[in-house]
Amino acid sequence: MADSTETMPNNADRQAASDTKRVLTREQRKEFAERGYIVVPDVVPPDLIAAANAVVDEQISARPPVDGHVGVVYRFQELEDSPVLAALLRDTSAFSLAESLMGEGELDFPDTVQTALTYPPFRDARHKPHIDGGKGRKPGDPPWTFSMLAGFFLTDQSTDDTGNLFVWPGTHRAHAELFRARGPEAFTTYPTVDLPAVDMVRGRPGDMLLKHYLLGHNGGNNTGDSVRRTVYFRLRHREHEAKWEQALQDPWHDFAALRGLAAPLGESGRQGDSCA
Repeated sequence: MADSTETMPNNADRQAASDTKRVLTREQRKEFAERGYIVVPDVVPPDLIAAANAVVDEQISARPPVDGHVGVVYRFQELEDSPVLAALLRDTSAFSLAESLMGEGELDFPDTVQTALTYPPFRDARHKPHIDGGKGRKPGDPPWTFSMLAGFFLTDQSTDDTGNLFVWPGTHRAHAELFRARGPEAFTTYPTVDLPAVDMVRGRPGDMLLKHYLLGHNGGNNTGDSVRRTVYFRLRHREHEAKWEQALQDPWHDFAALRGLAAPLGESGRQGDSCA
C-alpha cells in the first residue's frame, strides 16, 4: 500500500485536461487495429509523472529488492490505495483516448494497477510472447482476460534495450483466428503461432501505450543505466467478463469502433495458426 500521506497534485492545467476529451484519430485507430498497439505522446503532464515516480520510490523503499537484483519486479495494488497512480488514467485524457477504441460509455474503470520495474543489466532470453491469463489454466476455468492494456512510461524508453516491452505486431488477429478455429478452450497455454519480427515499444515519460489484450508480448531487455519504470492498467469493456469467449475469437468484439479499419488477415500477412 502506498504511504498514507500520499496526496494528489493540485494543478489547474490538469483540471483543464480532464475537462477536455481527447480521442484518437482515424489513422491512430487504424494503426491499433492492424498492429495491435499504439503509443500516444504527451498524455500525462510532467508534474504527475514526477508524483508517480515518487510513489514508486516509496514502494521500493518499503519493499526493496534483494541486493544485486537484476531483471523484473512486478507489484499490484488497489487503485483506492494509490490516488496518484489512479490519476494517470483518471485525471488526464488517457481514459477518453482508450474509450475511443471501443465507444463512449463502453469502458469500465479498473480497480487495480501494476508497477513494472526492470533492473539493469538484464537481457531477456525467452524470445517468445505470451498472452496474460492462460498459463496453467485448466479447461473449463475462465481465464483472467481483459480487453486492453494501458501503460504509462515513467522513464525514458525511447531507445531500444531500455526495458521496452516486446510485442509481436499483428498476432492479436492471428490468435483470434486460432481460437475461432479451435475454440476458446484451446487457451490453456500460449497458442503458438508463426511470429513476425519483434517490436520494442518506445516511449518517453508522459506517453501512453494502448495494447490489445490478444497481442503477443513479453518483458524486454534493459542494458541501460537506470531502472525501467512503467505503470499498467488492465482495461475491460463493460460486457467483457460475461463474453470473454467471444472476445477471444473476435479481435473486434470489444472494439466495435475498429471494425473495417484493418485489412483481412489473408491480405495483411497472416502469421500462421500452428498450435504448440
